[in-house]
Order: sequence, then C-alpha cells, then structure tokens
Amino acid sequence: MKVLFTKYVFVLFLLPVVVIFLAIVLFFESGESYGINRTISFSGIGSVLFNPIYNSTAFFITYFLSFFTYLVIFIIRRRTHYQWSLLHFLFFTINFTVLCLNAENGFLIPLSVICFIFFILNIFKTTKNLSTINIIDNK
Repeated sequence: MKVLFTKYVFVLFLLPVVVIFLAIVLFFESGESYGINRTISFSGIGSVLFNPIYNSTAFFITYFLSFFTYLVIFIIRRRTHYQWSLLHFLFFTINFTVLCLNAENGFLIPLSVICFIFFILNIFKTTKNLSTINIIDNK
C-alpha cells in the first residue's frame, strides 16, 4: 500500500475518471441531454460558494493539476511523501464524494483549496527530499 501512495499515486487519481466514464456508459441513454435550468446570480460570496459550476470548476482544476503533476513525478522516477500523499488522497476522495452527492454544497471550494494545499506540501516534500529518488535495481 505504501508503494501505491509513494510511487503510483497518479493511478489513484485516475480512478475517478474511470468511474465517471463507466457511469456515463452504463447509466446514461444516448440521445438525451441532461442539464440544470437555474438562474445564476452574482450578488455575493454565497452565490459563488453555492454555485455548482464554480464548485465543479474548482474541483476539476485542482484534480487535473495534481494528476498531471503526479504523472510527471512518476515519469522522472521520484517518490512522493507517504503521509502527505495519503492526506491528499483522503481529502480528494471526500471532495469528490461531496461533489457527486451535492454539487451545491458551500464547503466544496474551501475543501478544494485544502486539498490543493496538501498537494503543494506533498510536492514540496517530494522535490526537497533527496531520498525520494527511486533506486533502479540492476539485476
């Protein structure tokens, strides 16, 4: 489990894409469109925090940034910090679950920011610590 969170953490972040793809393929019929018919107001911070478009955008921006950064870390053969990767994945999973259950929750943007802070701390620990370089076995 530790190797999964330190070396292959990008695979864990690939799982939501696979889950969403399978849900679309299995549960949505072709030819129909789904959407939200709702008036969007820009009258204060409440309209930003409770707007599903802003919540989804904040989640997906942090998601793709962390996924591609973890992929680059894997390509350059570095290991991430175990505890920070575990915390980042835990908060990411909570954020993804809350977004799927209720996209109008006002806690999603702050949760995305907290998740991004854990991501930045993990990347900082990965690049700062020289022991995160993977050792290649020549057998």
